[in-house]
Amino acid sequence: MVKFKLNYLIVAICVIIVGIAFTAVGFSGKEVKTSLYQKDEISFNYPSTWEITNQTHNSQIVAFTDPKNNLSVTVNRQLMPTGYSPSENFTLNVPENQSGFKLISHETINSNGNQIYSNVYQMKINGTTIQRTELWINKNNALYSIIYSTNDMGINLNSPEIKSVTQNLTINNTTLPNTVVIGQVSFPTLGLNWNISDDTVNHYGSVYHVLTSFYPGQNGTIGLLGHHTRYSAPFNNTYQLKTGDQVIITDYLTQKKYIYNVTSNGDIKADYKTNPVQFAAGTYGLTLITCYPPGYMEAAYQTHLNLVSIMPI
Repeated sequence: MVKFKLNYLIVAICVIIVGIAFTAVGFSGKEVKTSLYQKDEISFNYPSTWEITNQTHNSQIVAFTDPKNNLSVTVNRQLMPTGYSPSENFTLNVPENQSGFKLISHETINSNGNQIYSNVYQMKINGTTIQRTELWINKNNALYSIIYSTNDMGINLNSPEIKSVTQNLTINNTTLPNTVVIGQVSFPTLGLNWNISDDTVNHYGSVYHVLTSFYPGQNGTIGLLGHHTRYSAPFNNTYQLKTGDQVIITDYLTQKKYIYNVTSNGDIKADYKTNPVQFAAGTYGLTLITCYPPGYMEAAYQTHLNLVSIMPI
C-alpha cells in the first residue's frame, strides 16, 4: 500500500513538472491565462484580460482592448477582388511624407503553419505617436490581418501576452462566401457614406470601383463610378463638392483610411463611350465619375482629388 502511494506521488509530481515545462515553452517562462476565440475557419488564443469590443466595419472579425496597456487589437478578413495583388511584403507603398506612416521594421514569420508578414509603423495623430504593428496572412484568396495599435511606446509587442495570438493561430482551408464590398467612401461635407463594390455599378447603396483603375495604396489613380439618378443615386450631389473638400475611402484590403482633397470639379467628358476615362499611373489620385450631367444627353461628369494623408481605420 505504501509502495502504491509512493508511485502515485511520483506520477503526480511528473505531471506537475510537465505542466510547468509546457507553460515555460509556450510563454517564455511567463504563465499567461488565455481564452479561446473561434469563428468559422479561424481560431486563436488571446489573453483573458483582453476585452472584446464592438466591430467597426464589415471586414472585422473581432476587436479587443487591453485596458491595462492601452492596446487595441483587431482581427480582420477581406476577400481579394479578381486581379488584385497585395504590395510586396504587404508594406505601404505611399511615401512617408504623404502617408504619415513611418516603417520601423519588417520581418517574415513562420508560426503554426502560417507565413506571417509583420510590419511595424509609427505615426503621429493629433500630436500623439502611435505604434501600429500589422501582421498579414494571404490564404483562402483572402487577406487576414491582426493589427495592434498603442500610444504606449513601453509596450513590448514581443511579449508572451501578444505572441499568444500568433502562436496558436489556426486558419483552416475553406471556400469563403463571396463579398462584393471592398470598402466605403465618405463625403463629410455632404453627410453621405456609400459602400464600394467591385462587380457592378448597379447596386443600391453602393458605388463601383472601376476595374481598369488602381486600388487605394497603389501608385495610380482610383476610379469610382456612381449613378446620379438610379440605384440610390450615390453621386447625385458630387457637383456640390468644392475645392479642398475631403473625401475619405475606408479600405478593407489594406485596413486604412485614405483622405483626399478635391482639386477640381465639373470636368465633362462627352466622348466617354468611345474614349473611356483613363486612370494615370504615378499619382495617388482619385476620380469620381457619374453620367448624364444636366445639359448633356451622354457625358461623364468627373471630380478630381489628390491624396493628402492616410489614417488607421
